[in-house]
Amino acid sequence: MRGLEEFVLGYLVNSLWQIPLICLAGYGCARLVRRMGPQAEQWVWVTSLLIAAVLPACGVPGVWMRHGFGASGTATGTVQVEVGRFTQSTGTALHLPPGLRHGATIVYLGFVLFFCGRLIWGLVQSEGLRRGSRRLSLTGDSQVTWERCCRIFDLRDVEIASTPLIAGPLTLGFRRRTLLVPPDFMETAEASDVEAALGHELAHMQRRDFLKNMLYELISLPLSYHPMTRWLKAQIRQSRELVCDAMAAEFVTTKERYARSLLRLASLMLKQPQTINIHAIGIFDANILERRVMSLMTKQRETRGLLRAGFAAVCVLIGVATCGSALALRLDVNEPPPAATAANAPVNVKGAIMAGSRIGGENPVYPAQAKANKDTVDGTCSLKAIINKDGVVSNLQVIKSLRSDYDEAAMKAVKTWHYKPFLLNGEPTAVETTINVTFTLGS
Repeated sequence: MRGLEEFVLGYLVNSLWQIPLICLAGYGCARLVRRMGPQAEQWVWVTSLLIAAVLPACGVPGVWMRHGFGASGTATGTVQVEVGRFTQSTGTALHLPPGLRHGATIVYLGFVLFFCGRLIWGLVQSEGLRRGSRRLSLTGDSQVTWERCCRIFDLRDVEIASTPLIAGPLTLGFRRRTLLVPPDFMETAEASDVEAALGHELAHMQRRDFLKNMLYELISLPLSYHPMTRWLKAQIRQSRELVCDAMAAEFVTTKERYARSLLRLASLMLKQPQTINIHAIGIFDANILERRVMSLMTKQRETRGLLRAGFAAVCVLIGVATCGSALALRLDVNEPPPAATAANAPVNVKGAIMAGSRIGGENPVYPAQAKANKDTVDGTCSLKAIINKDGVVSNLQVIKSLRSDYDEAAMKAVKTWHYKPFLLNGEPTAVETTINVTFTLGS
């Protein structure tokens, strides 16, 4: 439980301040590359999401070298804060009640499980919608338009079906990619509108946006509690729609005709509100119709200056990731020791805490016979020990043997060691701990 708390609390604290910083950097980078086209902008937002999901974990145990906070006599219910190896800060420990730590962990995991369940339910509804749809057999101009769009986007394993539960065209499916349309859409909509809708949705299929969207949802699950996560995913959706608009306008029709079709389709869908909320890719998911139309009318610039701007944007994101990981906090949870059965009973203390309290004693050396026979090995011998309230070592036991002669050499040296008294509630206390003795060449 303690290891889980260390990870969850560290991830939670880091993500609270790192995600807004990443979103701010991503916004600046997206502005830099906007004139390069929507694809460059989407790469910025996807990269920002990946960094936001990974960066808070850089403070977990074992990722960075430790710089501990607090004294050797750690009080009960302590959360020990540590920072990344590139920092040189010092400070004090945080004293949190165990109930608060446990509660924060449970609430956070509850958020993650809730959003995970909602994602699974959305996938179940999507599959049910696909299974309940009726496959269309196209004829005449509709068939010609469908086959032409499939040929343009090089799609062969796709289907088109209809269902009354949706207001406009949308795509779903991993292996069986399906385009769903409202009943009679192919017959009642204008030919140019049908062509625009098919081009947009087939562009989603070619890019496999349904699969990518699920991956983004999974990646963002640990961040689902943070309000900035929804904004970050909205930017990905918006840039995705702009990319598919550009593809459809370029390969299927002209930009002007496509923009007019978008306006007519939006007006049509307003009259038929969707009755089900699922994880599917629709033509108006991002709710940025005005920006989409303006983007179609804006010429993209392909200049060296913009390429430099794109390179600068990547450098900014990498810089933010580096700085954030350098400052990443690591929370080391120290559980309160169990109640003593007697007045002088030792309490359990982690070896890493006691290692910094050693003040004297002999260093371990290689066994003389092993050196003479050139039969030396490198490794670690772990000992269990009692350190009394005066800092004297006793009751040594080998719990991880390196070799018998090395174990004897380790015990011989450790018996001479002295420690600062361990303070519990301000009083010297005997402790039970683990001592690791490492033998390396030159010891």
